[in-house]
Amino acid sequence: MPLITQILEQKRRANRRSVYLDGKFAFGCNQNVIVRFKLKEGQTITAGQVSAILQGAVRQECFDAAMNLLQQRLHARDEMFRKLIKKEYSAEMTNNVLDQLAEMGYVNDEQFAQARASLAAQHRQHGRRRAMVELLKRGVNRETARVAVEKVYETTDSLAIARQLAQKKAASLRRLEPMVARRRLAGMLARRGFEYDVVKPVIDEVIGYGQGEPPD
Repeated sequence: MPLITQILEQKRRANRRSVYLDGKFAFGCNQNVIVRFKLKEGQTITAGQVSAILQGAVRQECFDAAMNLLQQRLHARDEMFRKLIKKEYSAEMTNNVLDQLAEMGYVNDEQFAQARASLAAQHRQHGRRRAMVELLKRGVNRETARVAVEKVYETTDSLAIARQLAQKKAASLRRLEPMVARRRLAGMLARRGFEYDVVKPVIDEVIGYGQGEPPD
């Protein structure tokens, strides 16, 4: 059976160790793997143990990659899954890591959806339709996204936000015919995700009515 002759700290990565078997470099791994498998110099290990250690090292890398993503910003589970798969971790291992992170409270689609919907409403000045689309794009299931958007936007004055955006845009539309200005303003607000029942009264207020278009 192979003998662990040395376990050395890697010079460029202090959290990683180089493991030598029978005097030759065998593999590198995170120090957490050393602790988990209780590896020490002078210990003999079987080929099966070596295989399990290497698998554990890959899983630790997958876990670390997931944590790096979470340090950048919150992620939906499906979004993280897709990013980790692109790094060539297996689907089974990735799901196992994500299950662990969910148990630790780091992956929670309900919290993620709530946070992203709040960001859309309060800082990005998006309407509820766009907030919903963005959540679906990030892999949040439709019902979870719907609940989060409804909760956030029931306390959001979408009409006031749309009015503010329209008033800023109106300055650049003053030289246009009213109907043209209305179309452009409607397009801007629609791209922002505001619904018709918000868009129309705001345009009527800011631009007025086009020729031959009386108020409803």
